Amino acid sequence: MKKALQIDLKHLFGAECLQKQITINPSIKMAHGSVSYYGNQGNEAILQEFDGLLGYVNMVDFKSSQNLNIPIHIETSDLHIFYLMEAQASIEIEDLQQHISYRIDPARARYFYLPPGSYQLQIPRGRCSIFNFYFRCSIFRNGNERPFQFLHPLITAHRQSSISSCCSIDFRIGPRTRARIQHLLTKLTKGDLDNEEHVFHELKELIKLSKEKIFEEYEKLSDAMIKAKQAHDLIVQYVDLHGQNFHIKTIYENMGISHDYLNEIFHRYYNQSPSQFKYMLMEAKIKKLLLTDSSIANIAYSCGYSEVSALTKFFKKRTDLTPTEYQATKKENPDDS
Repeated sequence: MKKALQIDLKHLFGAECLQKQITINPSIKMAHGSVSYYGNQGNEAILQEFDGLLGYVNMVDFKSSQNLNIPIHIETSDLHIFYLMEAQASIEIEDLQQHISYRIDPARARYFYLPPGSYQLQIPRGRCSIFNFYFRCSIFRNGNERPFQFLHPLITAHRQSSISSCCSIDFRIGPRTRARIQHLLTKLTKGDLDNEEHVFHELKELIKLSKEKIFEEYEKLSDAMIKAKQAHDLIVQYVDLHGQNFHIKTIYENMGISHDYLNEIFHRYYNQSPSQFKYMLMEAKIKKLLLTDSSIANIAYSCGYSEVSALTKFFKKRTDLTPTEYQATKKENPDDS
C-alpha cells in the first residue's frame, strides 16, 4: 500500500541519527520494518514503518523534555486508527484545514477518516508511544460494514470523498488489544505472501476487538450508567427537599433495584457510595445555611434533624468543628474556602 501518511520528524529533529546516539528503545519492536532514529537537544524519537498490501503500519516512540508539535501530511484519503499506548497526558491531532483538534487520552484509541491535507500531532512531554495503521476502505464491501456502526460515518465520508475529517468514539486499550498489536508487529515479514494474510487477519481482529470494547464501555453499560445518574439526581433532590430525613433504601426501592446493585453502579460512576454522596451534600447544605442569619435550631429543622445535638454531632464528625465554631471561623476568615 502506498505510504500516504508522512510524519515530518525531520522538521523538529533534523536529520536521522544512529541508534547508538539515542537512549530510548522501541516499546514494541517491529519485525522487518524500516526504522528511523532521531535525536535533538534531549528530545528523541523512533519511527518504525511497514508497508502491507492492505494497510500501512506505523509505530512511533518519543522521549521529550517539552511538548512537541509535529507536522503530518496526508496524501490520500484513508481510514486510520491511532492507539495511544503510553503517555503522561493526551495527544491531539489537529486538522489545520478545518481548525479542529481531536484528542486521544492515554491507553485509548480512535478511528479517523483523514482526507488529504496538513495536520499537526501534539505530543506531551515525557515518554509517549503511538501505534497507527491506515487501511483501504475497500475491505468494507457487500454490506460487511453493517455490524460496525461506530465506523459508518467514517466509511460514508470516505466513499463520498468528503473534504472534512471525522473520528469515531474513543475506546479503551486493554491487555487483549496490546497483545494483538504486539502479535501483529512481531510477526511481520517481507516478501512473503502469507504475510498479507497475517496483516489482514490481525487488522480484522483489531477492528472486531474495537467493536467489542465500544460495546462494553458505551452500550452494555448504558443501562447501568442511566440508573446511576437517576440515583444521583434523586439523592440531590431528596437532600434539597428533606435534608437528612430520608433513607437510601427509598432510592433503590423506588428505582426497582437492589441495594448491592445501587452501590456497585454508584461506585463505578461516582467513586463513592450513595450514602457518602448524601453525607457530602448534607455537609455542603449545612455549611451554606450556617453562613446565613438563620439560627442553628432553624438550620437543624431545615436539614431534617429533630434536635440541634444531632446536627452538631454529624457536622463535627465531618469537619472537626461544631456549627458555632464553623460560623466563628468564617467570620474571622470570610475568604477562606
